[in-house]
Amino acid sequence: MNQKCKNHKRFSILIVDDTVENLRYLSTLLSKHGYSVRASSDPHHAFLATATLNPDLIMLDIKMPNMDGFTFAKRLREETTLTETPIIFISALNDVEDKIKAFEASGVDYITKPFEEKEVLARLDVHLHLHESRQKVATLVEQQDYFIKKIMHEMNTPVSVITLNAQTLEAQEGKNIQLDTIKASAKILSSIYDELGYLVKKELHDYEAEWIKLVEFIGTRIAYFHEVAEIKEIQLHLDVEEEFAVHVNPIHLERVIDNILSNAIKYSNNQTHIEILLAKKHSSYFVSIKDQGVGINDVARIFEQYYQSSQHNVGLGIGLVTVKEICEIYDITLQVESKKQEGSTFTFVFPSSLVRTS
Repeated sequence: MNQKCKNHKRFSILIVDDTVENLRYLSTLLSKHGYSVRASSDPHHAFLATATLNPDLIMLDIKMPNMDGFTFAKRLREETTLTETPIIFISALNDVEDKIKAFEASGVDYITKPFEEKEVLARLDVHLHLHESRQKVATLVEQQDYFIKKIMHEMNTPVSVITLNAQTLEAQEGKNIQLDTIKASAKILSSIYDELGYLVKKELHDYEAEWIKLVEFIGTRIAYFHEVAEIKEIQLHLDVEEEFAVHVNPIHLERVIDNILSNAIKYSNNQTHIEILLAKKHSSYFVSIKDQGVGINDVARIFEQYYQSSQHNVGLGIGLVTVKEICEIYDITLQVESKKQEGSTFTFVFPSSLVRTS
């Protein structure tokens, strides 16, 4: 057996076809090339066997008595754990509509009879290795999620201890610049913790919208970041031209406001101002956050994951990606203006369906 055949030995193939001649041909061909093959002419028996066989790929005839290939595939996806196992449909038919139906039934490919040996082998090889690559990616994602959760667990306790001890010392000895710096640093770490928490949970959590008064909500976020801004002698000003409420999820809104405020403080020069404006222009209600910072080198790139305009600042490089994703959920228009050494302005224009003024 050549090296290529040996590499195939790890892949198991289930063939389901009510024509014995087809089963014999495919079984012989694939076994000869190193695949581990199970074959069945009975779709019901084959379906029950998937629970223990756990094949890497299924070759599935379409026209079979009692249970056709489309029904088999549908039940496989709905009733078993083989939701991602690649299915290649096989049939004597060469109809376009039939091929479309095969793909709609979660098939990854379609082979017509009579079989061409090289075509069968080539298609199997491609889809098996694609499936293997996807599994590796899924494993890496699981490991990444575990690693992030582990980091979060390790971060939470020391950040809480630092904050509590800083507050205790402040109560005993009064305010001083060293304690303010410690508290501000703890706030920054806490913000990173919140961002990680959102990233881990966002696909699993059901984020229900509610009516939120922006003046009150943004006021709490300004208070939260006050100590961080104070270290750089940055003033946070809230200017309210129009009071209005928005219908969004509070966690989503917090991630948006916190990411922009945090960046504004991080990239602003000392002894400057950050202006938060709630207003209405024409018929559109908006929030803008304007800083007097260093500006953005490449506005077009700021929504790229892990992009940071400066390598010397603490952060994950994913905050603005989160902001953009959340804005897209609610159809909020996000506008960015920036000038080098003058600052940046982020404006969020809310659709009328999300706004209430009374």
